[in-house]
Amino acid sequence: MMPREGMLGEAAALNALAEALRASPADQTEIVLEAGSQAVTRFANNEIHQNVLATRTRVAVRAVVGQAVARAFTTSLAPEALRAAIAAATEAARRQGANPRFVGLPTPGASPSTATVPPIFFATTAEQSPEARAAGVRLIIAATEAAGFTAFGTAITEVTELAVVNSLGVRAYAATTGAFLRALIDNGQGTGYADALVRDAALLDPAALAAEAIHKCRLNVNQIELPPGDYAAVLEPNAVADFVRFPVLYGLGAGTVESGRSFMAGKFGQTVTGANITLGDDPLEPLCLPMPIDYEGMPAQAVGCIAGGVAQAVATDTATATRLGLAPNGHAASPWEAIDEPEAGDSPLPEHVIMPGGTATVDALTRDLARGLRITRLHYTHCPDPKRVVATGTTRDGTFLVENGEIVAAVKNLRITQPVLELLASVEAMGQTKTCRDWWAANGMGTTTYLLPALRVGHCTVTGATTF
Repeated sequence: MMPREGMLGEAAALNALAEALRASPADQTEIVLEAGSQAVTRFANNEIHQNVLATRTRVAVRAVVGQAVARAFTTSLAPEALRAAIAAATEAARRQGANPRFVGLPTPGASPSTATVPPIFFATTAEQSPEARAAGVRLIIAATEAAGFTAFGTAITEVTELAVVNSLGVRAYAATTGAFLRALIDNGQGTGYADALVRDAALLDPAALAAEAIHKCRLNVNQIELPPGDYAAVLEPNAVADFVRFPVLYGLGAGTVESGRSFMAGKFGQTVTGANITLGDDPLEPLCLPMPIDYEGMPAQAVGCIAGGVAQAVATDTATATRLGLAPNGHAASPWEAIDEPEAGDSPLPEHVIMPGGTATVDALTRDLARGLRITRLHYTHCPDPKRVVATGTTRDGTFLVENGEIVAAVKNLRITQPVLELLASVEAMGQTKTCRDWWAANGMGTTTYLLPALRVGHCTVTGATTF
């Protein structure tokens, strides 16, 4: 692929890193480059109010001296900046004692993969103009104004290049695109929400997205209050993502298993969820924003974490796989992970989370609900008990009471505090899947992508109500 305007391209990126690598005085050296641009069009009160383009270049150097290892960072690809970062990492390693947990950098053959890589870079996204983004937004605003409501939201396109080299021969590069569109529609009493996440911006359908959010907004009026208690529920995929985030973050990475913090620790081969739950990671799934390499430059491979409710495997990188006697599967975390997402640290984690679903629409799942809740999504979720994987957060942008398969009232937002494994043990039916992100990642605080179904669950624990 020829580099496009503003991109480094594979040859230039790898050559710049390889040239710097040759001068490293460390015993082993790894250099990771992540560069790209993000274009954002924001709208509020039925008007576009901001259009920005941000570019970023960041480089992480890992230097090994004996059994000691250290990192240094820079935001420049200039030769002198790379040399300074290498020198800083090497000096830091020299000043440290031996790290018995360090197993060495990976070699090119450490994580072989023969899987076919689906398309990950689309010119329709990389070359989308501000005018094209604005045209999509105007469709949303026009439909919202016709309904008598007010629209807020964001349209994003981005291009990212990842390049990794190390002194043991690893040379890896991937360029990806992504597009995200979301609309929050306000009727003065309540809100409706819809979003879409793709690699190819040509697949976005602003009119359909607006229709979904407006429909939800029309329903979200005259909210009633519900008392705390256990409710059966239909969870739309965005809500499911916020529940699933916590077993992923605190249980499906080898680092948490190794430390004993994971609910999977000591449970491999045992039942941990309902028998109808299969949950894993597939970095090459076309509908889950595929990415063929990890941050060590290793080929990313699918991992079946939970199959038929039984704990099977976790995401690994070179170090955790070696220490646990497992095969590495290409899930090394970003070297900036501890900075970007402190909860995750630098443990390997699933970043392309897959749960197979069914063919039923959310409305069809709702029709089979005798009495319970329908929940659009969650807001500001946390995990107060990681080992038990307890999720807590409030509902948002459309929570409804269902009786005899029909929505009978909008409900004021609820506080939910729910052990996720118990939730996944109560799944009665699965609907169609959707590509989405949890609340944190959708707001720029994480990169995990999910391909998840809507779920009808037997119980979801409401512990409080809000005043809105």
